Amino acid sequence: MIEENYVMWLARIDGISTRKKLEILEHFKTAKDFFNASVSDIRTFCEKNRINVKNILDVKNEAIIEKYINELYRHNINFICQNNKSYPTLLKSIPDAPLGLYIIGEMPDDTYNKVGVIGARKCTQYGAMNAYKFGKELGQNNVVVVSGMAMGIDSMAHKGALDGNGKTIAVLGCGLDIVYPPSNKGLRDEIANNGCVISEFPIGTPPYPANFPTRNRIISGISDAILVVESAKKSGTLITVGQALEQGRDVFAIPGNINSAMSEGTNNLIKDCAFPVTNVDDILSNLGILYKYSKDNNFIDNNNTDIDNIKEKSENTKNLLAPDEKIVYACIKESPVTIDEIILKANINIQTAQYILTMLELKGHIQKIAGQRYIRAL
Repeated sequence: MIEENYVMWLARIDGISTRKKLEILEHFKTAKDFFNASVSDIRTFCEKNRINVKNILDVKNEAIIEKYINELYRHNINFICQNNKSYPTLLKSIPDAPLGLYIIGEMPDDTYNKVGVIGARKCTQYGAMNAYKFGKELGQNNVVVVSGMAMGIDSMAHKGALDGNGKTIAVLGCGLDIVYPPSNKGLRDEIANNGCVISEFPIGTPPYPANFPTRNRIISGISDAILVVESAKKSGTLITVGQALEQGRDVFAIPGNINSAMSEGTNNLIKDCAFPVTNVDDILSNLGILYKYSKDNNFIDNNNTDIDNIKEKSENTKNLLAPDEKIVYACIKESPVTIDEIILKANINIQTAQYILTMLELKGHIQKIAGQRYIRAL
């Protein structure tokens, strides 16, 4: 049986902190050696270091390890320990690094810069737009977006990275056999195909509220820097910021409306400890990355704008859109149309129209021009 299986066994022992488990590994050298140690040696060490020995002896059984292994196979999940080359070096350096990670997909290696993008679940349209925009532009520049796959800012950052043909990592606060939130099943599958979904929690662990502050140290620990997109004054986001600062990570924040409660947290961070950012260049320059893509690129190359190509691109675009986006996109032609005309043609309300138009514009499928009018991107 390989060392990683014994590490997984050790990680799953209840009632013993991660730091105590790391002390065990430091003393016994390997998890396999600890498992095979005599009861007397284990008892002596645990009593000396105030570790609950009963919790260990109750599960000191190879049949239990075999059960854990079979669970992994059944759910197509892998487990990597700190000695595995796929385990992120940055994460390994934090004081309470997980002994191992459950993973679906492939961990981007250490040559990639990684930025954690965090913020409110119940975000505003302003927050959602910026999470998507920064996620996409980071992805376009080969920067891995790390987030928690929650609703709101997290989900929009992941989607932006994917649409920017980048890699992204989702860190969950539950077992990987559980999709949380359930509505993000499709997003989780996309992330697994373009990065990975990870958790330190064993298979079957529900998304208990107490798990999320614990998982947040992984988001910051795996990242070179943290970007706070939108946060209220009292928010779980601020816990992650505190962990990031303790880990020596830079913290960036997007300024928000001073009259918005949802921007109070981010604006306070800028006053206290965070670097204000207004575009992705601010982050890339801090990471020492040159901006590789022109932000003025049109959806269709300027040197290839004949009508046949425009039609072909439009048809390709339709195939990439969600059903509600297709309806709005169909209302927009090469000739400018107003939002009122779109609302009338699509039979939708103004809030829905504004949101969909924003997303289509961010994805580069349409352009907003003077007079609050829209055309298809050329």
